[in-house]
Amino acid sequence: MDIELLKEFLILARCLNFSKAADSLYMSQPVLSRHIQNLENHLGVALFARDKHSVTLTDIGKIFAHDVERIVEDYELSMKHIQMSKTGAVGAIELTTSYTLSSLFIYDFFPAFNRDYPDIKVNFIIEESGPFIKKRIEENKTDLVLMLDWTERIFPNLEHITLVRDHFYVFANDDHPIAHQKEVTIKELSGIPMVYLDIKEQLCSVNFFQQLFLRHHSIYNPAITATSTEGLFWEVLNGKGISILSEPVFRYTPSKIHITRISDSDAYINTNLIWCRNTSNPCVPIFVEAFSKFAQDYYSAHSTT
Repeated sequence: MDIELLKEFLILARCLNFSKAADSLYMSQPVLSRHIQNLENHLGVALFARDKHSVTLTDIGKIFAHDVERIVEDYELSMKHIQMSKTGAVGAIELTTSYTLSSLFIYDFFPAFNRDYPDIKVNFIIEESGPFIKKRIEENKTDLVLMLDWTERIFPNLEHITLVRDHFYVFANDDHPIAHQKEVTIKELSGIPMVYLDIKEQLCSVNFFQQLFLRHHSIYNPAITATSTEGLFWEVLNGKGISILSEPVFRYTPSKIHITRISDSDAYINTNLIWCRNTSNPCVPIFVEAFSKFAQDYYSAHSTT
């Protein structure tokens, strides 16, 4: 049965006036009358009771109108899904990321994404191991990964965008000379005992800082390990060493710890969104565009510089 004929029936059932219904449908009244008569003939029932002064729905017409409302709604939703599928707006995505990044971004981003793209289901893999996250995208076992570092070491079959670039700062207690400097260089930090986070999820670890210091002909001295940010602050407050951390940590910093910016231009850590260049999932480009916009707005709102 022609869906347009059902829509004409619904318009007439709502206004119960052939002239008004025909005007709203941009057709003549005789044409609408003929269409409705053809529908009734096809069904073998009278849907409308007509006289010279009024048009009303018959009992079966009321039931049919209720059913047709649902039929038309389902049809239009199906057409919407078809159109959305052509642009990738229907489907599923798997995103692998860490606990840290999920807490910084994911819960702020997804309410709006779900509202704008309710038919894209995003499945999360939250993984504490940075190397494991990296391996999943290298082996094409996930659609996207959100992770720290790993900028120039991208495989040829992968695409990436840098969502956030966080500069590094020195965190020191009141008694340390660096605490009262406005800026410091990597060379000035050479050999100074460092408190560092020893947690699996960080690719930004001892090796990362060793490479950074090496580029400046300096020595990174990882002296004290901490398994949490709170533990790291405790060691710094007790004068065991200083620490290098990025901007997102500011919100958790105790008041007695001083923060000094590292002035070197390469003293930063990237947060990257990475995906396979030859992905066959049409939802991936939609997610990348939406998340990129979110990250720009998020970073502008939370940046301390």
